[in-house]
Amino acid sequence: METKITIKDLSQVVLEELEKMNYAYNSICGFRASFNRIIAFADELGEAHFTEALGNEYLLQKYDCTVNYYLETAPRKARGAIRSIRLLGDYQLHGIIVRRIVKKEGYIKPPQFEEVLTAYENECRNNQYSLRGMRTKVQRLYFFIDYLALRNINNVDDINAEVISNYLKTICHHHEKSMAAILTTLRVFLRFIFVNGYSTNDLSLLVPKQKKYYYPAIPSTWEPDEVKRMLESIDRGNPAGKRDYAILL
Repeated sequence: METKITIKDLSQVVLEELEKMNYAYNSICGFRASFNRIIAFADELGEAHFTEALGNEYLLQKYDCTVNYYLETAPRKARGAIRSIRLLGDYQLHGIIVRRIVKKEGYIKPPQFEEVLTAYENECRNNQYSLRGMRTKVQRLYFFIDYLALRNINNVDDINAEVISNYLKTICHHHEKSMAAILTTLRVFLRFIFVNGYSTNDLSLLVPKQKKYYYPAIPSTWEPDEVKRMLESIDRGNPAGKRDYAILL
């Protein structure tokens, strides 16, 4: 959001958005209580607005939590607080509640994108993608589609460089290998809608390319012949030998 509002007002707006998204009553009550604790902490520090630094300090002082919750597993005791902080931060930055979890079964496509999503799924089947590969690609795509729907974007031609850039801000915390996969999925989908006449512009050209990542192979001091002789020396006629053989493999 371009204009910063106070943390109290920000919390209220987020709660109203959660209600619109049909969050359960108990969940909303839980977030309200969590927001109130964050607000009280901000008041103690004399802070009127929410910042990422404030959120990190709150987790440190109240939960002794120092993990990078974008990249590391969050401790159980701090998960609720982390989720509350992410809701405030996401809404302040993007003006929406960013969906970070999509149910694998029973996903309901937004009506304005149902036709193009169904066509893309059929294209994946026609290309004989494996069931697992197709599910992974589509799941990555659902996050982007949800983002568009939440931003009240109702037509693929309303997607532009700013929309794509803002969406990428929501996933920038992913590992670089995951980022590369997400960008590839997005680029292929946007190319598909252009080639098949759903979009008048080739939006795939707006998706940035991930810098190449390099994972060197595990170094080895063994020559192939040495490995072969070592494996052949194991007696696999008994359970212990089979175990040792499996371990060495």
